[in-house]
Amino acid sequence: MFQRIDVPLVRNPRCQQAVDGLTAEDFRYYDKDGFELCQAEQRYYEAENHPIEQPILNHRLWQEEWMTIDHDRLHFDHAMILHRCSYEGQAQEQLQELKSTIPQADLLLRTKQQWGYDFDLDYITESGEIFEVLHIECDFNDFNEFQDKLYKFEDRIERIDFEEAARSIWRERDQWQHLKAFTQNDWKANHLLGWKKSEYTEKAL
Repeated sequence: MFQRIDVPLVRNPRCQQAVDGLTAEDFRYYDKDGFELCQAEQRYYEAENHPIEQPILNHRLWQEEWMTIDHDRLHFDHAMILHRCSYEGQAQEQLQELKSTIPQADLLLRTKQQWGYDFDLDYITESGEIFEVLHIECDFNDFNEFQDKLYKFEDRIERIDFEEAARSIWRERDQWQHLKAFTQNDWKANHLLGWKKSEYTEKAL
């Protein structure tokens, strides 16, 4: 049902080159809980030619399309692989120097390497309503764990008839439509995968 795109899984995502002209303003809005990049981070990623140009969620981060689907009613809002870099070499040295005048540079110095996958599948009913069938996000600070869990998830979803799963979830919408925020996603992840939660995230620091 799904067509997997051959996204490179980078074992050691890092930024090593120094960049010019960084200001305190470039370090604002550092994301401590995910993969979004402040302006300073974007500059470092650009220097390494890391792929931050895919506008999947209208943000600039290292996100790459991971799966597609050709189906009349099932559609991906997004399905993507995520990376976040540590800072080494000249980039690390530059950030160490900047710390004395821009304390927020310390956030980049302490950033852990991070990997993740984000899967958000929608269904269009016969009456034209659209709803989420399954939305999960899993983040990791260990590459081997990420790779293992990713492959297991891919194998698991290949075994699900998502057209029937979507109909089942829609039939039982009285069980989840009243739930708030991510608890709707948790209900669906439990219903389809047996997971207690739909999101397993890690701190960037």
